[in-house]
Amino acid sequence: MAKEQAQPTVAIPLPKGKKNLVQIGCICMMLSVAMYGLVFATLTGPILASVDAMGFVSLFSILGAIGVSIMTPIGGKLGDLVGRRNIVVIPGIICAVCGIAFAFVRSLVPLLILRLLVSLAQGAFTAAPYIIAGLINERKDVPKAMGMLATAIAVGGFGGSIIAGILTDMGLLNIAILMPAVPLVLGVVLIGMNMPNQKRDGKVTIDVPGIIALVIALCGILLALNFGSSIGWANPMIIAGFVIGIIALFALIKIEGKAGEPIIPLGLFKNKNYTILLIVGFICYFYQNAMNVYAPIGALQVIGTSTSTAGALQMPRTLITIFLPTIAGAWVGKKASNSWKAMVIGTLLVAIPMAAMGFTTPNTSIMIYFIALAVTGIAESFRSVSITPAAQATLQPQDMGVGTSLVNFVNSLATTISAAVLGVFYNINIAGDPTNVAKIQSGVNMVFMAAAVVSLIGLLIVILIIRPQMSKQSE
Repeated sequence: MAKEQAQPTVAIPLPKGKKNLVQIGCICMMLSVAMYGLVFATLTGPILASVDAMGFVSLFSILGAIGVSIMTPIGGKLGDLVGRRNIVVIPGIICAVCGIAFAFVRSLVPLLILRLLVSLAQGAFTAAPYIIAGLINERKDVPKAMGMLATAIAVGGFGGSIIAGILTDMGLLNIAILMPAVPLVLGVVLIGMNMPNQKRDGKVTIDVPGIIALVIALCGILLALNFGSSIGWANPMIIAGFVIGIIALFALIKIEGKAGEPIIPLGLFKNKNYTILLIVGFICYFYQNAMNVYAPIGALQVIGTSTSTAGALQMPRTLITIFLPTIAGAWVGKKASNSWKAMVIGTLLVAIPMAAMGFTTPNTSIMIYFIALAVTGIAESFRSVSITPAAQATLQPQDMGVGTSLVNFVNSLATTISAAVLGVFYNINIAGDPTNVAKIQSGVNMVFMAAAVVSLIGLLIVILIIRPQMSKQSE
């Protein structure tokens, strides 16, 4: 009897060979997601220049962000209903076909449509590798599996952007765009051939009203957040976007409360442990806009470094996130208490570097930026293997898909919301003379300090709420 109780529980038990092939498929999927993200970021200019449409850069970018945001929670729920394998294979094929077509289309409107379709398809399956990792592994092995996915993201982003840039410089733009489809197709094949398609028994009911309300809410709010800083927060279109989005959000809450198979089960938010982890996940992503957008501004405009140096700021961080997550995941899996300790590292080692960068002056050594951002790579490595597995551990099996997707959804929202919030802090300081070095210095310093404060709030939540919760559970 004791032996039976000690047996590990796995939601989807697979033979070792098939399990390894499915995990490799998940890694390939994340490689592709990261490669598509960085390839589109790197090649947006050349792609739009090729059709004489450089004025559509912001629209091109927001289509990618909105598509993923819309489909991440929807894809998670649909995976529960129609099967996790189906939600990998079908959107994966759509994404690959649209990505391949993108390489050969040279007309603006079809390019915009294809960019939206790629992002919608990606949103449908982006959370799937994280969900699958939680379903085919024992709980103690999940952090290590998450670490491998985090490493895949780092490798895909780092290698994808470099290779895409080299191929474009060689005049091989088409091949650069086609490149992410290779690991995507491989991942679809490996998962499709080796994973059973477990799905909800009985008749499948799709929450169409909930989907419509979610799409309207996200489009209204996210478009207003993205364009508010550029065309003015008092602009009638921006105000209308917020109003429509908020009305749709309240409608969504009402619809989901009555739906038989809600896209976002409101009951999840009654789970205090899960909700707190969502908040910490949001906080752990908040600083990334400061790092991606304002660190280069501080380096170029305040410190006065070269463009090539500013472009290399994240190189040490990226190298750390290639190697450390798998090691961190193995450490987290050894002991339950290591999970909250990893979250402490994930928040503290963001707060300290952001605070250090918040004292930027023209005399600041650029090495401060390199070291600070490298330290955030350590934080990111521990974040990536702690929050999602911890959130999964609080969920019932039937909520694993949509619950994991909501974690990814909230994380992606953090970058959009932080862009708007930090943009306000920066714009307040540069008002009147956006080229004045002293004003730019004040702006970037306030941005970094705001990011540090948000991370400190996350640290306090981990220490004061999550640590006692996990300690009580382990007892």
